[in-house]
Amino acid sequence: MITSTAFFCAGQRSPTGGPPDIVPPEIIETYPHVSSLNFHDRKFRLEFSEYVDRRSLEESIFISPSLGRLTYDWSGTEVEISFTDSLRSHTTYIMTIGTDVVDIRNRNRMEKAFQLPFSTGDHIDSASISGKIYDADPVGVMVFAYGLSDRDDDTIDPKRAKPDFLSQTGKDGIFVLTNLPLGIFRLIAVRDQYKNLLYDPQIDRYGISSSDIELTSDKQSIRGVQIRMSVEDTTAPFLSSARAVDQTHILLRFSEEVDMAGDKQSVRIVDTLTNSESAVIEFTFLGESSMEAEIVTAQQESTGTYRVALEGFRDIHGNEMRSPFNTGIFVGSTQPDTSKPRVTMVTYKDSNVRAAIDDTLRFTISESIQKSVFEGGFSITDSLGQEVKGEFLWGNSTTVSFPPFPSLLYGMKYTVKVILDSLIDFSGNRYLDSVWVQHFQTIDERSLGSIEGNVIDQNETARDKIFLIVNKVSSKESETHQLVIDTAGTFAFDRIPEGRYTLFAFRDTDKNRVYSYGKPFPFAWAERFVEYPETLKVRARWPLEGLLIQFK
Repeated sequence: MITSTAFFCAGQRSPTGGPPDIVPPEIIETYPHVSSLNFHDRKFRLEFSEYVDRRSLEESIFISPSLGRLTYDWSGTEVEISFTDSLRSHTTYIMTIGTDVVDIRNRNRMEKAFQLPFSTGDHIDSASISGKIYDADPVGVMVFAYGLSDRDDDTIDPKRAKPDFLSQTGKDGIFVLTNLPLGIFRLIAVRDQYKNLLYDPQIDRYGISSSDIELTSDKQSIRGVQIRMSVEDTTAPFLSSARAVDQTHILLRFSEEVDMAGDKQSVRIVDTLTNSESAVIEFTFLGESSMEAEIVTAQQESTGTYRVALEGFRDIHGNEMRSPFNTGIFVGSTQPDTSKPRVTMVTYKDSNVRAAIDDTLRFTISESIQKSVFEGGFSITDSLGQEVKGEFLWGNSTTVSFPPFPSLLYGMKYTVKVILDSLIDFSGNRYLDSVWVQHFQTIDERSLGSIEGNVIDQNETARDKIFLIVNKVSSKESETHQLVIDTAGTFAFDRIPEGRYTLFAFRDTDKNRVYSYGKPFPFAWAERFVEYPETLKVRARWPLEGLLIQFK
């Protein structure tokens, strides 16, 4: 009997049988007790409500200030934790057990982080910061807190500096940092994949708060801190390949999406034997992606070897394409250019019946074309034969937008036509005696509703524009509506299709018209935002009123 018991305790084994275990483990007893004073021992004890995975606990304990190396002595559901460093006098310590602790039976995670504060003196710090992490998977995100009262905030590099305090989110993304001293703190959220209490770029997701947080004797508890998670891209882009498609076209492929600011002035092609330059007639990205680009060149020598070099190219995150990764070698082609350009409508599929009246119509073309000729062969007419007016906005020679002016009519059928002999590439290739046709119909006004409300900002000095964005939920095709207002006050999304929507708002501090997540180092604040807590149900012909968007 004694031998059997000793064998059982030597390892951890999942119990068998019974209903599925969905109950998360809990800490039910501690030594010292929470908020104990005048503690001077060299060991702690934790007791769990059930058997837990030992390694998951040992990887989820953080003590601030640090006590160095910890040793663990397990007995059933209890563990004794010992340390050799000396405790500081008159100091508040916090032991944090994160939500990565799982039980043995079904790998259920702890529902929320557990914090065990104690003090070596007769006083314990009691200030706190709480908030929420917004992410597709908000569970288990570490929230690092760095004290700024005794250091230069510009020197905090989370890749090298471990946090002074931390917490971890539960399943709802909520975090609480308790028993903090008074002072100024910087929060950085990290999905700590290596569990090293450091931020590892491109491995860990990160999030930045919109300001530092000051705890004072008059304000010892700060609630409602909001942080959105993102991934930092620090890898420079490179030219993956360069290939002659025919005698006058070069296809470039990039390692990632690059900024579309590049043009033919940024491209050089040189014959590697004679060192003479070849003329670049046109440079354009293909379609709406920037992973591929096309160069139209003077006719290449079929036996020639050429080097293409790109200057000033960056990825969409601002990382520069540097030498020698901005160059490529290709061999001239013997094939003449015989391919004919094709046009595609991006905004709607053919016969769409839910088009918005104020949508910009977007088109992509399979290769570079002569723009002015295309415009002469393009037309949109309604079912009454009336031609739709508008203007052509060229992104490059393969992408064009056509915003109608005035707006289209509700419930009207429209026909888009392109006379294909107006679709001419730089070699003169085109289809003769053919017309490209596509149909669509605008949405019935009776199926539309509206969203109305008010924006309030506690910072009365804020002057940045406010972007409000609603996204349709469970739509087969993404549907987004955006509204920009100059100041806090009323807003209204008029005439949007019925359905369920989420609402997100932010103040555009850096004026780049997209939400900015901030940077861990060199440090940059995230922009302030509001995630509306409920899904909005828009009904046809009914206004959804009274929404309150509050910036803190």
